[in-house]
Amino acid sequence: MTPRLLLSVFLLAASPLLAHDLQYTVVGGQAVVIKLFYVDNTPFTFEGYEIYRDGEKLPYQVGRTDALGRIAFLPDRAANWRVKAFSEDGHGLDFKLGTDAAASLAGSEKPVFERYSRIFLGVAVILGLFGFLSLYLKRSKSS
Repeated sequence: MTPRLLLSVFLLAASPLLAHDLQYTVVGGQAVVIKLFYVDNTPFTFEGYEIYRDGEKLPYQVGRTDALGRIAFLPDRAANWRVKAFSEDGHGLDFKLGTDAAASLAGSEKPVFERYSRIFLGVAVILGLFGFLSLYLKRSKSS
């Protein structure tokens, strides 16, 4: 295989991998609504989730996302909450958010990797391709 053809194959193969990166948005109001979706905006539909109040071992709420990938819950007091969402094929995420005394959304934090995962993935793909091409060219010269 020529290096250009090989590079094209790797670039085409990498695009479906991005579709499995799970993302989310959080909206507050009378209820806290969390929308889970993949990078390509495909909703995380009918998948399991658990919501825990900080420091508690039993979940406050358990269920499945709706057809649009949403979770809605009514916090009973100001607290920090841990949301765990997961699918049967292993995709999922675990993040925290806070509600204030009126049980309205006070804040939501995303882990560093989730915020910068596309950058990490891009650098990893570039370094991997560079390493693979270096090995390929080294073998071509020695043959």
